[in-house]
Amino acid sequence: MKIGLKRIVIGLLLLTVCGATAVATRPQWGKWVNGAAADSKDDGHAADVHAGQGHEGHDHGGGDTKPVLTLSEQARENLGLEMTEIQLTDYWRTIQIPGIVAEQQGHSERRIPATVSGIVTKLHIFPGQSVRPGDALMDIQPTSELLTTTQASLLRTLKDIELIDLELKRIAPFVESGSLPAKTKLEKEYERRRLEAMQLVQTQELLVRGLSPEQINTIVDSKTLIRQFTVRVPGGVAPEKPVEPMSRASDAHSPAIVPARLVNVEPQPTDPKDRIYSVESVAVYPGKLVQPGEALVELALHTILDLTGQAFERDSPLILRTLQENWPVEATFETSDGTPLKREGLKIRYLESSVDGLSRIQKFHIPLVNQVLRATTGDDGIIYHAWLFRPGQRVRLSVPVEKLTQRIVLPAEAVIQEGADAYVFRANGKLLERVAIVVEFLDARTAVIKNDGTLTPGFDLVAKNHAYQLNLELKKKMGEGGGGGHSHEGHNH
Repeated sequence: MKIGLKRIVIGLLLLTVCGATAVATRPQWGKWVNGAAADSKDDGHAADVHAGQGHEGHDHGGGDTKPVLTLSEQARENLGLEMTEIQLTDYWRTIQIPGIVAEQQGHSERRIPATVSGIVTKLHIFPGQSVRPGDALMDIQPTSELLTTTQASLLRTLKDIELIDLELKRIAPFVESGSLPAKTKLEKEYERRRLEAMQLVQTQELLVRGLSPEQINTIVDSKTLIRQFTVRVPGGVAPEKPVEPMSRASDAHSPAIVPARLVNVEPQPTDPKDRIYSVESVAVYPGKLVQPGEALVELALHTILDLTGQAFERDSPLILRTLQENWPVEATFETSDGTPLKREGLKIRYLESSVDGLSRIQKFHIPLVNQVLRATTGDDGIIYHAWLFRPGQRVRLSVPVEKLTQRIVLPAEAVIQEGADAYVFRANGKLLERVAIVVEFLDARTAVIKNDGTLTPGFDLVAKNHAYQLNLELKKKMGEGGGGGHSHEGHNH
């Protein structure tokens, strides 16, 4: 009984203390209670005002609703805005390597030396003109006494062979009838074989002294000494009779004159007989005495050139992988009209095994088939060629390092970045809504977007260009609304 009374007294005391505390702290908790009631009242009012009103095209700063932008037709035209449909494609991620067009070492330059001592009597070429294998370069009158003596010895041997043949023809009937012993004919045949061996030795000596097989055949056929011979571009067949060199407009090899602007010009053939050489320099003149080995003419073969890539040492593993996988390289050349000239499907020939000690550059090489840009005829009928690619020309090489499959690929100006976020502008009726995306790769020209379902391939349209200007316009309109991204246009609160 006493314990129960005690509990009742303690309970009354606790209630009295709580009541006193509530009265003392009423200014603090009273504000909180009144604010909650006001908020509840405002929510109810907002629900009444917005009831039945559409929210299409509005961003209320919550959920998945995205900021939108309305552009007039005039604004779209002023921007030059273009839309593109989302498609999935494969994309090669590349690294950009500077390069330079160069001549192929040991193949693009050709020096024509004098093979005999003699005097230059006539030049058939001019610096800068184009020649083909077999075309005449110059005429030389030999002055070598040894060459003349060897030619004379060959002629005597040829004459002796003719006499032996006549003698064999004369005694053949007598040997067959038994009037002469067979030993006489046999001795003559042995003599002829000795003369044939001597002819072979003399022919080889003339080859060593600088005459060509065609020139020696001329000596044998005409039975005359060579008093003057023509130096020709190597690789061709000497004509049986004198012809005009390729430099004359009437020559059958002369190419047709094409317009200055390159339009679907086929690559030059790589067959040695069809190569086009340019005369780089002429080191002699009529009346000049030349000695064996002295340079006469410098020729340049620019039908095939070399692209020399200049990669940093850290990029060498990527270049080596591209070489091993035989992946295609793209080359971009700058042109006078600002339109880049591209060559695709190029293959790396080899990667140099040394690194420059100062620049830390490691070079790699790519063969490049050249093209004739135009051919012009001078006043004297000489043909001059202008080539599309020239040694010393700068080039940018796109070397593939990774293949990304089934990605969304857009121009770089279709994407806007703000800190860690990236956006594109997607068409929603006449509106443009800013959509957050995941960018896997971005450079100055291309953006690769992850296909995570945000954009629907074959359905969604996005702005192809001017994303930066669109984002500025969106921010401007959001700022005018004062709602931090909540557009209240058309709403009456």
